[in-house]
Amino acid sequence: MLNREMSRRVDEIAVSHYGISSLVLMENAGRSCAECLLNWTSEERHANQAVLILCGPGNNGGDGFVIARHLAVEGCRVKVVLFRKIEQYAGDSRVNLDVLLQLDVEIEVFDAAWTDEEIGRIFASVGPQATTWVVDALLGTGATGALRPPMAKAVTVANLLPVKKLAVDLPTGLDCDSGEAADPTFRADVTCTMVDEKIGFRSANAHLSTGKVIIVGIGVPVDLESLQRNDY
Repeated sequence: MLNREMSRRVDEIAVSHYGISSLVLMENAGRSCAECLLNWTSEERHANQAVLILCGPGNNGGDGFVIARHLAVEGCRVKVVLFRKIEQYAGDSRVNLDVLLQLDVEIEVFDAAWTDEEIGRIFASVGPQATTWVVDALLGTGATGALRPPMAKAVTVANLLPVKKLAVDLPTGLDCDSGEAADPTFRADVTCTMVDEKIGFRSANAHLSTGKVIIVGIGVPVDLESLQRNDY
């Protein structure tokens, strides 16, 4: 199992030890999550899937952009909701957002002035179709403490949607190390977690937020025992 610090070091090891760029790591993570969602709906036509992806300001949001691209290529309808202005995204996340801007993907920038009713209306449909999935790509393992607006409002409304939900790495609001769930915390049906489960998932009530946990790869072989001993 990985704690917050070990999760951070996995990316560092991939770059420094194996020479894999951070952009490739983001691509691998996002593609793995997209494949997980598609496999979860393998008995249904992808064109029937309308996926809302909530993308935070950092690398977790960048994973969301990769997920959006792969789902769109597979024929899903996709809406991406950003939690910062387009021009404020940078680094690997901005690279993937720029690619997404060239595709037929609906993109909205979350407005903190939206009422709960407006958020509910925007989240409930993707184009002309009713939303079938919500993907939480808001915050990663480094996040701690209670959610602040506007993410708290977005998570609260998303949790009310009667649709399937997927969390990227861990549900937003769930502490990576303690497994303590803030109010609110995204309530996923499935969590695609990178490399290995997070130590907080052992908490007695963590499953109420994570749903089924599926470990996905990021294209890097990591010896977890060596990582725990800090042998890298």
